[in-house]
Amino acid sequence: MEKKNQGIQSVEQAFEIIDFFSNKNQPISLGDAALQMDISKSKLHKYLASFLRIGIITQDINGHYCHGSKLIELGAKILGHTDILHFCEPELQRLRLETQEATALAVWTTQGPMIVRFLESPYPVAISFRVGFHAPLTQSSVGMCFAAFSPEEAYQHLLTAETQGETAQCETFKQALTSVKDKGYAVRNTINPSIPGAKAISAPVFDATGNIIACILIIGFKQQEAIQEKAIQAICDSSKRLSQHLGHHINT
Repeated sequence: MEKKNQGIQSVEQAFEIIDFFSNKNQPISLGDAALQMDISKSKLHKYLASFLRIGIITQDINGHYCHGSKLIELGAKILGHTDILHFCEPELQRLRLETQEATALAVWTTQGPMIVRFLESPYPVAISFRVGFHAPLTQSSVGMCFAAFSPEEAYQHLLTAETQGETAQCETFKQALTSVKDKGYAVRNTINPSIPGAKAISAPVFDATGNIIACILIIGFKQQEAIQEKAIQAICDSSKRLSQHLGHHINT
């Protein structure tokens, strides 16, 4: 009888844990995770302690666990060889040349919008995004864009964290999303020290079922100048082309 190749059981167990958390849309407690994976809390905690140190797993303010930035960055690198990045690349290049500004592509994660592609401006402008950068939900155009076209439960945990649960701020943010949804794009007109670029525009990319799967961005612009209408029109046109190519029906 052919002998089965031996492996390292702890590695297989580690991958099962990583796979479990990568499929969770919300942070989960140690107890609930252990119960769902049918593993002891003490054993799971040892794995999570190592994953926390290397960034594979992260903890929120409540001590709940979710997949971390390192895991997302690894996934983003792999995405470089898959459809969404290759699919959007020509439009990002076109948008960059047409507007003479930096462009980017972002996808949604449980930690908010994450940049997976960044193209520098044709001009020597000091804007630097790294792949894996997470933009804030409430203070970025891309955060507002994702939120406007996503179910509330997808971003509520981030909204609560950023506003510290302040009801008035939450309601103001949600009201602003109505305008974003009506226009089909989001704009950041003010400087935020935590986000590169003086201003930004973001527009959604939809799949055939109407779900938002990515956002394209124009980043930069001079602080003293208003965002030009032609830049808004350019990103909206790119958004529509990408969505239509994915089978999304645009209502006119």
